[in-house]
Amino acid sequence: MIGTNHSAATDGADADIAIVGAGPAGLACAAEAAALGLSSVLLDDNPRPGGQYLRHPAFATAPEDPLGADARRLASLLAVTALPQVSYRPGATVWDLPAPGVLAVAEGERSGRVRAHAIVLATGAYDRPAPFPGWTLPGVISAGAAQNLLKGMRILPGRRVVVAGNGPLLMLVAANLLACGVEVVAIAEAAPVSPRLWRALPLLLSQSDLLMQAARWRYAFWRAGVPFLQSWTIAHATGADRVDGAVLCPLNPDGTRDGARARSFACDSIIVGYGLLASVELLRLAKAALHWEPQRGGFVPVRDAAFRTTVPGVWAVGDGAGIGGARLAEAEGRIAAHAIATTRCHRGDQRRLSDLCARWGRIDQFRRGLEQLFAAPLPPHGPVGDETVICRCEEVTAGMLAAARDGGAESAVQVKAATRLGMGRCQGRNCLPSLSAMVAREQDASPGEVAWPMPRPPARMIPIGALLVESLPPPNLPADPHLPRKRAG
Repeated sequence: MIGTNHSAATDGADADIAIVGAGPAGLACAAEAAALGLSSVLLDDNPRPGGQYLRHPAFATAPEDPLGADARRLASLLAVTALPQVSYRPGATVWDLPAPGVLAVAEGERSGRVRAHAIVLATGAYDRPAPFPGWTLPGVISAGAAQNLLKGMRILPGRRVVVAGNGPLLMLVAANLLACGVEVVAIAEAAPVSPRLWRALPLLLSQSDLLMQAARWRYAFWRAGVPFLQSWTIAHATGADRVDGAVLCPLNPDGTRDGARARSFACDSIIVGYGLLASVELLRLAKAALHWEPQRGGFVPVRDAAFRTTVPGVWAVGDGAGIGGARLAEAEGRIAAHAIATTRCHRGDQRRLSDLCARWGRIDQFRRGLEQLFAAPLPPHGPVGDETVICRCEEVTAGMLAAARDGGAESAVQVKAATRLGMGRCQGRNCLPSLSAMVAREQDASPGEVAWPMPRPPARMIPIGALLVESLPPPNLPADPHLPRKRAG
């Protein structure tokens, strides 16, 4: 049965659930929670809902818009932001979990603390960095950034574009570029996709419409004469002040590059995507147990069947808990809402929950099929020259990292201290994965075995003014021994 509204305001909490992230997982969680009678606070640092998958444009789109399918799909989820049980707060950056059931939020004059009985982290993912010579040239952008330009602002990243990397996101980006009239010069996919198709097909058929969509993309590439190079990767970008070309080369079966057969392609933009990394910064601050799954976004949280983490009262759903796509994220958000409803008021719709779990299982089959299909024969962080920048914020090059290692810095923590890598604006999101991969390669270990620097708040960069707005209790300081002591009596 569907529960009635169960307000949490009377017991000191702002809501039953605090949800971080208004992408597919967060929106679906809030919608399902409202149907179950639970209140929620939906926090998102973007000005508009939808997340990276369902990027919401800031303007009305025409019915014939080639990128309008996701906008139409988003409309059904956006209705949740207007529900009375949901307090939707855009432009709110969650930067810490200072106590059980408490979130620290930077939101201008509303900055402060949000309290809830359950916290759902639907923090999404970001592009996996893959340094290579020339990757800092203007005109080289990530696959996610290209999607944001196309879908959020209808801005073309270039006119003649090379797309290179690994994973299904490459095909989506290339298809969207073609639909918008961009000349896709070549697509370089690191995995040998076609030879693996028949083995992965039984799993992929669980979402036959998505499989047919991929087939339509491949047909569009063939019809446009776009070379789809499998087991190829980017060697380097060329250009002085900006990109003017890309050098692609095939991969040997062991994943090494075959530079003798490299090919050059003239272009004005290079879109690079080697998959996504789960955004686990808040999970690390909460001291949730993580484990290493390279195909699912690197470090991902340990979860039970209802997507609880090892931290009491904290759930993790969507790509921030393991890359799986928008459909899987939606299902996880809804299932988590049912689990929370059970802990809050012992009510729920068991038939609905069973249907959601069955749907999740089918989508998860498709996810596992994609992992088989696109498993790359090489790590995205391949050998680079000494001059290649690894940390863009602090301008730390591969040569500087090698010098630090030669000087005795053995661990990732020591290298960070010696070079300032990871101390810039991105707080290590775009360079610590590269560093851990390099350290792992030198130690002949898995990147999951490399200890990362200890996380500290803020998880995201926030204005210092947001901290000044908070009403904090006076500090409990010890008595100052230098002050005169009061005489007894």
